[in-house]
Amino acid sequence: MHSPRLSEQGFVNLHRKLIFRLLAIVLTAYLFYAPNLWPLAASAVLCAQVAGMLLIFAGIIGRILATLSIGGHKDQVIVRTELYSVCRNPLYFASFLMAGGLGLLSGRADFTILLIAAFLAIFYPMMRNEASYLRARFVEFAEYENAVPLFIPDFRLWQERATYPINFRLVKRTLLDASLILIAIPVMILLRWIA
Repeated sequence: MHSPRLSEQGFVNLHRKLIFRLLAIVLTAYLFYAPNLWPLAASAVLCAQVAGMLLIFAGIIGRILATLSIGGHKDQVIVRTELYSVCRNPLYFASFLMAGGLGLLSGRADFTILLIAAFLAIFYPMMRNEASYLRARFVEFAEYENAVPLFIPDFRLWQERATYPINFRLVKRTLLDASLILIAIPVMILLRWIA
């Protein structure tokens, strides 16, 4: 059963899990079966893999901090503090860092570019759909939308609360979900070593 909120936000938002699964299959097939279009030197691959691991960890931390900021109030109030004060979609930006990190971890420039392009092709419409939904639901969203960037954080806008409650169940779920990508680190390194 689909949530009414997602139904109102459009096709991509409503079917995002199915789209992600199909995309994962296509990208995995590309990684295994498509020739490497732009082979990198061994030293460049090592640098890319280290940068990829750092981006993955930054993305996990970003998702946890964004979850702490929103505190389970998504679509209930407009949160304008912590990561939501610098970017309207910090969860998606953190996921973007993880996707870029996964691409770099592969050691393939073509796969990295393809993964980033696929991410943006899915998430940009989702962000626009969510913005339309929030604009219709909250009068104050227009002001927030004009003041805070959609996707790329602007840390000059940082605002924080002195205290706020933590929804540990939500934080735990976010940590577990985001940490699943950690499995990719040894897998990608092993694949690179075998190839």
